Amino acid sequence: MKKITFLLVLLSILIFSCKDEGEDEIIPTPDTQRIDKLLDLVNEYRSSGCNCGDEYFPPVEPVVWNDLLEEAAQNHSNDMYENDYFDHTTPDGIGAGERITATGYGWSTYGENIALGYSTEEAVIEGWINSPGHCKNIMNGNLTEMGVGENNSYWTQVLASPNN
Repeated sequence: MKKITFLLVLLSILIFSCKDEGEDEIIPTPDTQRIDKLLDLVNEYRSSGCNCGDEYFPPVEPVVWNDLLEEAAQNHSNDMYENDYFDHTTPDGIGAGERITATGYGWSTYGENIALGYSTEEAVIEGWINSPGHCKNIMNGNLTEMGVGENNSYWTQVLASPNN
């Protein structure tokens, strides 16, 4: 009995004292990787400045991710896909401001970009940058937070600033 107890104690010590070499390393989840990619793509343009059509926009501060804006964006992408439409306003007449407010996000200003048919984050961001109005939303220094949602190639990007 003493041998079994001793072995159990020894085994417990070994299990709890062993440390994997990569234990301190945080492996991003697929959602985290997607968020990082979207932020990197948008903030690359914001940090270097770009032309939106014929108008040059100088560099602006980066945006940060906001989960409530992601929720508003995802809800709109889901709704467009499920109800087979492509518009900033739902068939029921609900606009971006109402969708953002419904998540509990208190906004002072916002911009919304939508897209259809893009299969990657890189492609949709490039598409928005090549569209002057969408590009202006991305380059608007007054918009400090963002979220993006996608459902079957229906994309929505919501950029906003919180109501302080």
